[in-house]
Amino acid sequence: MKKYYKDYKLVSKTLPSGRVKQVAEYIGKYYICQLSETNLRRYKSYYFALVLCSCTTAIGAGFINNPGSRIAYVALPHVSLFLPMVYNFIGTIGFMTSKSKLERGTYYKTKIRIRRSTIWQIILSSMAILGDIIYMIYGLDGNSVQKELVFTVCMVLILVINLIYLQLQKRVVYQVEDPYYKE
Repeated sequence: MKKYYKDYKLVSKTLPSGRVKQVAEYIGKYYICQLSETNLRRYKSYYFALVLCSCTTAIGAGFINNPGSRIAYVALPHVSLFLPMVYNFIGTIGFMTSKSKLERGTYYKTKIRIRRSTIWQIILSSMAILGDIIYMIYGLDGNSVQKELVFTVCMVLILVINLIYLQLQKRVVYQVEDPYYKE
């Protein structure tokens, strides 16, 4: 939270026992969701379902044991997918537990983190698809074409899921409210 220290100020608060205590009070901008409460709950469940589908597909693709998964330009993008997936999962859990009015730190740890990790998943799954296609064209013998096709389909599924997820994120719009802005 050191990153957002300018959004807080210390305020002296007197406790019922008569003791004075320093309390941090939020003075920064608020981000308010423009969706109704029922639509926001629906989008939260969509987010969670898409993250779970993406994660299980990537984990399942790792169990295929295709020959392309032993090649660096196929394996590295696939293995690198897991870091953005973890960040996406953490951001989605934070988004599901958040309210419709967010502080700046919460906004960046949910909405912005989800968007960035989704974009990274799109990039890495595209790289894995491209690498696997190159491997199938140039380096694959005829014995394990089916496993490579299943792996490629899994990566395409991850790509499609994240493209849908990115489109859903554009529908959840937040408006900035600055409590100390004077017109």
